[in-house]
Amino acid sequence: MTKTYSIRLDENTRNDAQKIFNDLGMDFSTGIKIYLKQVIKLNGIPFELSNESGLERSLQELKNGDYKSFKSVDKLFEDLNSKDD
Repeated sequence: MTKTYSIRLDENTRNDAQKIFNDLGMDFSTGIKIYLKQVIKLNGIPFELSNESGLERSLQELKNGDYKSFKSVDKLFEDLNSKDD
């Protein structure tokens, strides 16, 4: 059985999300259903939530040694371009 639900969104959020869903070949409702299925599957939000700023996170990664270094800008771009994500 399916039910209809109503959510309040500002127009820009709705339109931006709709464009992305359309680009992926789905309607808004399907996009929301996929998100909710991921919430259920992962038993949580399907992305990291944090109060840390990008700077704080970067500094923590640096302290943890979680970074790469490159001998040249060309090597950096080779690495960036080799990523599939």
